[in-house]
Amino acid sequence: MRLINFFKKHNLSLQDKVFVVATSGGPDSMALLDMLNNLKKKYHLQIISAHFDHQLRADSYQETQLIKQYCAQNNIAFVNKKWNKKLQPQIGIEAAARKYRYAFLTEITKKRHGDYLLTAHHCDDLLENILLKFIRSGNPSEMNSLQAVGNMRGTILLRPLLGYEKVELRRYDQVNNVSFIDDETNFKDDTMRNRLRHHVVPLLKKENPNIGENALRFSENINLLTDLVGKKFYEIKHPKLFLGVAYRLDKSELADLSKKEKLYYWQNFIWQKWHIRVNENLAGFNLIDYQDCFYLIKDNLKLVNKAFPIKIDKAFTFNVRAFVLTNNKKDLELVGDFYLSADKTFYAGPLKKGAKLSLKNGQHAKNKKEFAQAGIPINLRPYCLTIYANNAPVFVEKTYQNQVYTNIDKHYYIYALKK
Repeated sequence: MRLINFFKKHNLSLQDKVFVVATSGGPDSMALLDMLNNLKKKYHLQIISAHFDHQLRADSYQETQLIKQYCAQNNIAFVNKKWNKKLQPQIGIEAAARKYRYAFLTEITKKRHGDYLLTAHHCDDLLENILLKFIRSGNPSEMNSLQAVGNMRGTILLRPLLGYEKVELRRYDQVNNVSFIDDETNFKDDTMRNRLRHHVVPLLKKENPNIGENALRFSENINLLTDLVGKKFYEIKHPKLFLGVAYRLDKSELADLSKKEKLYYWQNFIWQKWHIRVNENLAGFNLIDYQDCFYLIKDNLKLVNKAFPIKIDKAFTFNVRAFVLTNNKKDLELVGDFYLSADKTFYAGPLKKGAKLSLKNGQHAKNKKEFAQAGIPINLRPYCLTIYANNAPVFVEKTYQNQVYTNIDKHYYIYALKK
């Protein structure tokens, strides 16, 4: 059976596993659910059918009833969730639906201790996806987003039907008397995917009836090339988190790469870290080239603009990180320290423009010069934690600590806390 061969090909175990099957009620997912049900006894499978009702059609409840009835007849667990209409956006509803659907599916998989999450994407879906992404971006990594075996939010995601054409799955349902419901929106030409499905793909299949096999071969070859590139990138020292918001890497690590290879390195890093595909402009991210390092930071991060009061030994949050100011040594990540005379009123925040940094000789340093000497680019300076005592900066993260003190002054430590 081809489904069993899929697991053998990818070295995946079937025996005693828990399968969460994304079930829409359409011909594809019902075929997958039935195929697995036929293997349930032989391999001691536990099957959970997970259905996300988008509530985008008045009759969407019919799919829920169909799946629920099938599961009851075949002793399969059934989980259902409706998409709250208040959460449905007016624009970009397809992307939003996918986001909420997969959030639900991965949540169920984790809660039910599922070994695999399975979707019923097939060969025609793969071909459509390649064409769709080719039109929109031409990025091979985007064109290959439908992986046979993948990972989503820590969940193993399987697409075991990529070797099947849609017509085969419909034929399977008819032969095995598996009921399904056709989503009428799939027959409209209101989306690019539907227009490709109705008009372009049939023409391509006329030219080559086996074009679906070519799409699968393309996907597998891209996977091979991506793995080879990934191994090369793995040898490069990974960027380290800097100031809680940026990832820093020494330029020397990428010295042997061409300009295009460096761009692909950062595109690949963004995909691995955030599971986001980006274009050649790294849209949504800012790559900063400063002194001897590269810094990668997301656009439009929230930023604390004003200083706020803090207390000794009381945790506080600055931007995306948590800290504590104390006079005691702790087994925590030390951010920095400073000496100060009598107890003061402390504040935390970014370094104010024009703030003066006192030096030992009684002079004051320009904060721009201190930041430059510390190798911190302009974009990241507002994320450096600054501690004020009576409105005067006594500590600036990675940049400055109070220099006017005596041997009898108190020793203060700033530690980072895990959130």
